[in-house]
Amino acid sequence: MLSILIPTYNYLVVSLVKSLHQQLLEQNIPFEIISFDNGSKSKLNLKNEEINKINFCKFISLNKNGGRSKIRNLLAQNAKYDWLLFLDADVLPVSEKFIENYLESTKIKNQKVVYGGLKYDDIKPSKDKLLRWVYGKNREEIPLKTRNLNPNQHFSSANFLINKTVFNKIKFDEGLTKYGHEDTLFAIDLKNKNIAIHQIDNPVFHLGLDVNKTFIEKTKKAIENLLYLQKKQKINSDEIKLLKSFKNLKKIKLNSVISFFYKKCSKKMEFNLNSNNPSLLIYDIYKIGYLCSIYKK
Repeated sequence: MLSILIPTYNYLVVSLVKSLHQQLLEQNIPFEIISFDNGSKSKLNLKNEEINKINFCKFISLNKNGGRSKIRNLLAQNAKYDWLLFLDADVLPVSEKFIENYLESTKIKNQKVVYGGLKYDDIKPSKDKLLRWVYGKNREEIPLKTRNLNPNQHFSSANFLINKTVFNKIKFDEGLTKYGHEDTLFAIDLKNKNIAIHQIDNPVFHLGLDVNKTFIEKTKKAIENLLYLQKKQKINSDEIKLLKSFKNLKKIKLNSVISFFYKKCSKKMEFNLNSNNPSLLIYDIYKIGYLCSIYKK
């Protein structure tokens, strides 16, 4: 019936697995929980081995990091049931009816891909993790009513259910070996194949907040991946807000000016992004500036 698939990297997932396992037992359905560590060689994997002692659960530490796309495809390949529930390692279901809510979705005809949403704690974290929290609260914690206005635009691989037959038609693009936008491309591929993403109110808390420096570096890597996808013609610039903005700047030949501004002011912008009051406007300017600065490279 249901295979829960959890890719992880240097993260303790025992609590998540136990929480899900309890809910699954209450539903009295065939299930499995599979978690693969993506070659981290972490000492935490010794604790994650406890998962193998839980009925219908499996944890494997992979020898090599094949990328975020490949590990998700590998998990799906090893799944035995018709419905796949993908969850990131650093999440926790908000509702005690989390599994039940997704199972209800499997009963609705033509609902083959279902996204449950994300939430962030209302309590502010420490200053060194504040940027990631502010971004999550304002850009990722999106109410169901808003998500339903443009269902295929709102999607994250951190918490979604998909029919295995549909997944095998799409899969995650293993050409993306670096960080970022695997789920963006996956959602676009679904749209191009006329497969709708259904939105429900069934969020998970995102617990694993990156420190500001790491989040900024990941932002840069994701922009590099986005540019790679554009150059390989795997995505249309008009489908992605950042690329569309860059395209418009190029039309009026302002991209070089923005690149120059970025090189002169990036440290000042980073000072704000690491402050007690990080600005998402400055974050957006930082992103477009970085994109302009690496475009010719």
